[in-house]
Amino acid sequence: MMKRIAIPALLLLAVAMLPSSTRAQEIMAPDEQVAPPAAPPVGGPYVPSPSDAAADVTGEQAPKVQNAVVEGIQLSSEAGEKAGEKVVTCYFIFRDKPSSYFYNVNQKEKKMVFEFNDTEMGSSPIASVAEAPISGFELQKKRVNVNELIKGLTPEWHDLVQVTFALTDIPKITVTDQYNIITFSYKWNPADKAAYTEAPKKHPAPIVLAATGGGLVVGGIIAAVLIARPPAVVSDKPLPINDLPDHQTQDQ
Repeated sequence: MMKRIAIPALLLLAVAMLPSSTRAQEIMAPDEQVAPPAAPPVGGPYVPSPSDAAADVTGEQAPKVQNAVVEGIQLSSEAGEKAGEKVVTCYFIFRDKPSSYFYNVNQKEKKMVFEFNDTEMGSSPIASVAEAPISGFELQKKRVNVNELIKGLTPEWHDLVQVTFALTDIPKITVTDQYNIITFSYKWNPADKAAYTEAPKKHPAPIVLAATGGGLVVGGIIAAVLIARPPAVVSDKPLPINDLPDHQTQDQ
């Protein structure tokens, strides 16, 4: 009887006598076996959540705008219409565009200051140049808290770049801007400075602002364009009443 038993039948009988877990492991093809679950990481790298990205460990609110970058400042001049006259143009070149900017002329200190909000300086240095009556300029990066004067609000810091021009005289400038280039220009003739110089003012000149998309932020304060207005005239006479409507009443 034993001679009639085939060899495959003996193999099947031996496999049937093995434990079920061992049978499954041996019969299953290598590419069909299930890999054991990976062990949980211990002390892995910290991945910040979106809420963490909105504020740092000090609780200060991060700015929600994309900073522009000052790529360069260029001064150029060309001959004007009159003899001895030249037209000087200063170009502020940006990558993207500041949310807003403003400029102010200090006649006493002979300085002209431009501030560009939500802006930072690029990696390449910008060399100072001169073109009369500009004797040079310097750049300075600052950070301002736009909520500084509002109690109870979380500090919100914005970057700005300040450009200060040193002047020998105060020219009459005109400011224009395109998408990523803001310029100011003026005419100048060293032989006739009086005709090309801004007349001294008794009162400080108002700050001139320009929005390029977004709110106006100056020195950390939300501001509007300041326009000089004459003082109101106060009269001691009583207000006239002859223009008031005559309201008739009826007894109910």
